[in-house]
Amino acid sequence: ADPPSLGELAATLGTGPYALLRAFRAAYGMPPHTWLTDARVRAARRLLDAGLAPADVAHAVGFSDQPHLNRHFTRIVGVPPGAYRSERLPGATSRAERA
Repeated sequence: ADPPSLGELAATLGTGPYALLRAFRAAYGMPPHTWLTDARVRAARRLLDAGLAPADVAHAVGFSDQPHLNRHFTRIVGVPPGAYRSERLPGATSRAERA
């Protein structure tokens, strides 16, 4: 399911969307959408560590498809999810060991 919109959250909390955005940014140092993307990438890391395939992880954490996960994961973590997973599989060698 899609997360609620900023307007829906604001209405539920009895405030305006811009007031909610300012309060969220003041409390967390980032807007809600950025926080949600970061949370999805953190969840993706846990699932990749558990051995799930990147395509399955993308849908499990709420990205629309694997390229969407790849883009955000690479930006935040520094490597694509497939490479991240490969380096953590039992018996995997690191890039430094392969070089």
